[in-house]
Amino acid sequence: MWQNIREYLKSFFHLIYPDLCIACNRRTTDINDTFCLDCYTELPFTLHSDLKTNEFADHFKGKIGIRFATSLFYFVKTGVVQNIVKQLKYHGKDAYGIKLGQLFGLSFQNSELATSIDILVPVPLHKKKESKRGYNQSLKFAEGISTKLNIPVSKGNLVRIKNTLTQTKMNNEARIKNMQNAFSVENTKEFENKHVLLVDDVLTTGSTLLECAVTLKDIPGITISMATIAMGETV
Repeated sequence: MWQNIREYLKSFFHLIYPDLCIACNRRTTDINDTFCLDCYTELPFTLHSDLKTNEFADHFKGKIGIRFATSLFYFVKTGVVQNIVKQLKYHGKDAYGIKLGQLFGLSFQNSELATSIDILVPVPLHKKKESKRGYNQSLKFAEGISTKLNIPVSKGNLVRIKNTLTQTKMNNEARIKNMQNAFSVENTKEFENKHVLLVDDVLTTGSTLLECAVTLKDIPGITISMATIAMGETV
């Protein structure tokens, strides 16, 4: 009974405040949709059915041991995903992170990733950058995943202690150097004997996720996996 009432109320409010596609701002056809049907069919999904062997996972071979690795989309310059990520990171659209996290959760809810992850760990921003932006986009993405997979989110345990430079125009070597010793763990016991999913917005060279994993790897019993909203077609 309460479920029917809740669905009725949600449908009623959707008529007054309809969800809009985050790509084109047209009305979506379902209250749980993040995209309209036209945009959804054009999205560059990675379709990583094998979470252990794919171009994301291959990127970290020989660098760090990880169990699963995946991304929701390919990141194509001038494409719709680039615009959404730009809106999320630089234009205050923090709700986009939640919506994309929910879409990620729905996409992987029947996978081994969903059933084996103990805790979601968003890649942290330095406190100065987060204060300026007003939120951490990776945390928003993790919170969205959490709503669909019922996996808790670690907040404030993995911290960024180095205010790193913007890496947009850096080459791979410079990025790695820039990220060295950038992170620290406040309480290692939270991650002991846990399978953690490191969550970030975009995988480019992987230097940020790699440094996070290096920071975590010596915690007793830890297993590390990684996920992002998007990844470069060639990383």
